[in-house]
Amino acid sequence: MDELCLLFAASGLELVPRELWEHPAVKAWAKRRGKRPGQTLLDVSIHRPAMLNLGDAERRGRPDIVHFCSLLALGSLLNRNRLLSLHIHTYDGKIIRVSRHVKLPRNYNRFIGLMEQLLVEEEVPPGSSEPLLQVLSCDLSELMEQLKPSKVYLLTEKGYKIKPVDLARKIIEEKTPMVIIGCFQAGDFSSEFYEIADETVSISQVTLEAWNVTARVLSAVEDALDLH
Repeated sequence: MDELCLLFAASGLELVPRELWEHPAVKAWAKRRGKRPGQTLLDVSIHRPAMLNLGDAERRGRPDIVHFCSLLALGSLLNRNRLLSLHIHTYDGKIIRVSRHVKLPRNYNRFIGLMEQLLVEEEVPPGSSEPLLQVLSCDLSELMEQLKPSKVYLLTEKGYKIKPVDLARKIIEEKTPMVIIGCFQAGDFSSEFYEIADETVSISQVTLEAWNVTARVLSAVEDALDLH
C-alpha cells in the first residue's frame, strides 16, 4: 500500500444557511461572535430552535463529529508515516483537502473558528501557496478522478460484516485504497457514495459512532502494516 485515502463523507460541517439568517438564535450567536450569520458555523447545540424546520436537520449541524474523527486521523501512525491522505466532504457538497502537516485545534471552540475561516476564505492560511486546509473547486466525482483510488471501501451498517483485522488485510493489498466513513449523526449515505464504492462493509454488529469506526479501521491497518 502506497497511501490510504480517507474520506469523511457528508460531514455536518457547513455555514449557517441563508434561510436561517434572520432567526433570533442565529442572529444572537453571530452578534456575540462579532460576525455575520452567514459567516458562522451551523451547530445544533447552539441553533437547535432555528433548525426545527430545517430540511434534513438530523444530518446537519454536527461539526463535532468531524472534529473528533480528524484529530484521530491526523494523530495516527499512518499519517505520521506519510501513509494517509485526508479529505472531508461536507453536507453541502464541498470538498476540503487536509494537509498531513496541519495541527487542528484540540479545543472545540477554536476548531469552530478555524472552520468558519476556511469556509469563508476557502483556504487556511489565506493566500498561502501551500495551504494547510483548502476547499477544492471540485465535486465528489471530480475528486475521485483526481485521486483514482485502486479500490473504494464504504463503511456502512448495510455492508457485509467483516472484522477490522480482515478488512485491514484487504486494504493493505491495494496500492491506493480509499475508505469512506460517514461523519453525520443519523440517516444513510446518498446514492452517489454507493455508486462509487467497490465494497460496502460493516465492522460491527452494532451501530458505532464515526470516531469509533475511524479509530478501529486505522488501528487495524497500522497493525497489518506492523507500524507499531
